[in-house]
Amino acid sequence: MDASELTILLVSKDAGTPAEIQRRFAPETSRVRLAAVNNLPAAHRMLDGAAPTVILLECEALAAEADGPRGLAPSLRAAVASLAAHAPVVVLGPREKRDELAALIATGAADFVERKENSLAEAHRVIERRLQRAAPRGKTVVEMFEKGEGDFGQVLRHELNNPLTGILGNAELLLAEIHRKNDGRLPSGCEQRLETIALLAVRLRETVRRLSEEWEERNRPMS
Repeated sequence: MDASELTILLVSKDAGTPAEIQRRFAPETSRVRLAAVNNLPAAHRMLDGAAPTVILLECEALAAEADGPRGLAPSLRAAVASLAAHAPVVVLGPREKRDELAALIATGAADFVERKENSLAEAHRVIERRLQRAAPRGKTVVEMFEKGEGDFGQVLRHELNNPLTGILGNAELLLAEIHRKNDGRLPSGCEQRLETIALLAVRLRETVRRLSEEWEERNRPMS
């Protein structure tokens, strides 16, 4: 994937979905690129190269994984958390799946679109909002600041505060529940909160790394 492009990674078993998403972004094909795979392992192999701007995941693509060696499909929460470490994830699926992703949605790591008539139109709108938040093509956060297109301190606070707020919020809720029960056992649901904390910690680390590299590159002495 070209890091200068706004890239959508689509994970779907439906052969018609890539064509429909491509059609909806047709007027913007010069700035938006679509990469499509039909299962989670293929998505992770692609993510090993570079992170897309946003990921669209159809729940049905995970169900197909039940044909794997252990005959078990990964949980939706675990799958989305693993993808969201690389980019925001827009999940398209049945209404009952939304609650499973509540913590990830609350932290801003994921969005959920209910599967129904015209759900791809709604997914397109959500993806478009995510793309609009991304830096303009070819511009880093540091370049935007230097050209007067934004307050670098404000951008930095926004990018760091979002995952920090999620980490602190989930940790405080987990500690409050542990203290309330006071029985020496971890409360139910703690695994989900710990997964979210770990996910956000990875995102925070990657954000600091990216911003540091951008700043060092822009301020490196000319040889």
